[in-house]
Amino acid sequence: MAWSWSDPPSGIYPSALTSESYARAVPGAHDLIVYGQLWPQACDVSAVELLNALRQGATSSPHRPFVFLNMISTLDGRAAVDGGTRGLGGRADIEMLLELRTVADAVLIGAGTVGAEGYGRLLRRPERRERRQHQGLAPDPVAVLVSHALDLPWGAALFAAAEQPILIYTEASEPVPQVAARLELVRMSRLSLPEVMRDLLSRGVHMLLCEGGPRLNRSLLEAGLIDELFLTLSPLITADAREPAIVAGPALPAPPRGSLAWILKHGDELFLRYGIGRPRAGC
Repeated sequence: MAWSWSDPPSGIYPSALTSESYARAVPGAHDLIVYGQLWPQACDVSAVELLNALRQGATSSPHRPFVFLNMISTLDGRAAVDGGTRGLGGRADIEMLLELRTVADAVLIGAGTVGAEGYGRLLRRPERRERRQHQGLAPDPVAVLVSHALDLPWGAALFAAAEQPILIYTEASEPVPQVAARLELVRMSRLSLPEVMRDLLSRGVHMLLCEGGPRLNRSLLEAGLIDELFLTLSPLITADAREPAIVAGPALPAPPRGSLAWILKHGDELFLRYGIGRPRAGC
């Protein structure tokens, strides 16, 4: 599990950040985005610095990877607008998302999210892939999908990205269509998220980013498989009851409780990070 939120590891809160220091630390970096950290202490920070500390401080259990969830929400709790997230976040939200992918060994994505967002290669900028290789990681994080019946949006750009490795867990026995992406299929007699996590760990996946959707998020939370939540608050208010919240489905039998780790600001967006504790009845 992660460190205690009352005692973060040293070096997680840099005192100051400039374009020059960022460029020296991250060769090839473009378009510096500086976040104003509001809590636990006020300073200017980059996603690169903060999330490098995440990889250093996080520890997986003996049975599964360290799992961190990234989502965005309107002020009134909607996780999408017009069926997707593109209208919700600005450049700073995209930067945070891409840096979370950069520190992850793999990215878990729900089938509905792939269909809504399309995706493509998860990391397109060469400098992000170079940084991963410098840290001993594969240049591209593996995209992980879980599908009982293989009813996946095969026409999505994710499957057309020839460089993108994709790992699919399924119960289905039928063949899959030919796609450009590097695809590996893992057939299981019974699809189980804990078993998927154990298999991912055996493949060297120690840091797993989840990008939803809401029903997948609920399944992970109920199983106690999420360690952290990164949540962007978009300044929009849509009042669109057709759109889901970041978690969808029946009420959780034992709701987990979050421990606030940081608050960042860029423009009118807020970036929250929570450690997610074990489910506790009555929370």
